Amino acid sequence: MSDSDILAATPEQHLHDLRAVYDMANLRLPPSENAGDGPWSVLHITPEAHSGSEVSIGVARNIETGDLVEAGTGKPIAPGTPVQPGTIEEGSWTVTTRIGVPKGVQSGHYKWTLPNDYRDRKLAPDDIYRPFSSGGDVLCRHNPQVAGVGQFDSVSLLPSGWETQVQPALEALQKDNVLTRSPTSDADKTSLKTLLTSDNSITSAVAFRFLTEAGALDPPATQQAISGASGYRRAVMMYVALAHAPATGTPGITESAFAPAVQGSASPQDDRSTALALAAVALFHKGLPSGTLSVALLNGIHSRTAPSIAGENAPAVAKQASDPYIEELLKTAQIL
Repeated sequence: MSDSDILAATPEQHLHDLRAVYDMANLRLPPSENAGDGPWSVLHITPEAHSGSEVSIGVARNIETGDLVEAGTGKPIAPGTPVQPGTIEEGSWTVTTRIGVPKGVQSGHYKWTLPNDYRDRKLAPDDIYRPFSSGGDVLCRHNPQVAGVGQFDSVSLLPSGWETQVQPALEALQKDNVLTRSPTSDADKTSLKTLLTSDNSITSAVAFRFLTEAGALDPPATQQAISGASGYRRAVMMYVALAHAPATGTPGITESAFAPAVQGSASPQDDRSTALALAAVALFHKGLPSGTLSVALLNGIHSRTAPSIAGENAPAVAKQASDPYIEELLKTAQIL
């Protein structure tokens, strides 16, 4: 069940990984009978250098006068006229895997400008990391015959190394549709528990989420599943245990259950997994009990790694050397 790619992550990759953990923890793989949805595909996204830049929609600048004009008509725009800001995303995509339809167009170009929404709202995955602005490997339904952003549907950013696990996971889904819905019987729960120990991280993570949402895992079973995983897989399971446990019924995992992980382990990748999971929950569930708990746990990690204050008595337990990747996660979650 090794998933050691998290150790290779540079400090700057933390935003990518936060988005990827969120996407995998919330992944849904329902089959579709609508041919227009496009087949499930893994695409490698390579953005242009200007992708992600903010622009004013429908506005251009007259190169002779320097005045702002309407992009479509060239008419001057009166001073003080409000304009709609947007983000331009442009780049290329290349097929890594296409399920069921291996032939066809294998690469292409994308370009669109989407309006920005600055209203007070819940944090969205694109607020953390935009695959079409910053790149990466995505799982999506892809129909290259559709123009613009509509050709990419149900987009999920994949953790590093998981792109090779998509096809086996979808093949398992075709054999057993228990991976497409919440368990409705004891037989469903038994099947999902068997899939928990799958070598495939995607299959295991989906099974774990359905069981967690159904309250079908008691705390020992939850901890056993997490302790048997590593790297991104462990982070996704921790996120699910915190964020997807039912509001009532058997709790999935508690602060005391996370205490050993917060205190540190002999495995650097497990420390990274813990910090990554907690930071993702703190960001995407801010104000909710799971988010508040995650902030408290992240503060515990910060206390463990923070340097001693000058003149302070030597602590009973030496501070552990800080990890730049974990430091970036703590900054993003506003712990540092």
